[in-house]
Amino acid sequence: MDVCAGGTIRSGSNTITFTNDRNAVCTITSCTMPGFPVPTSIPAKQGSNPGSKTVNLSQPAQVGNYPYTADCCDVATGPAIKVD
Repeated sequence: MDVCAGGTIRSGSNTITFTNDRNAVCTITSCTMPGFPVPTSIPAKQGSNPGSKTVNLSQPAQVGNYPYTADCCDVATGPAIKVD
């Protein structure tokens, strides 16, 4: 999922893969999802390839909507991880 857009994962997932199309490292500084490790840095893109990182959750994802803050995002409404 794009680090500044958020996205949806399945209930019970143990990982989330983020991508970063920006020219700078993007750090997730807060997240309301239980088991999400903060801070977490997503690498910057290299040439035309987006940066990518798979984040391991310390507990399986539970149904809900979990907003988070990333220091590279300039959107007024922050991204969120939706678990269904």
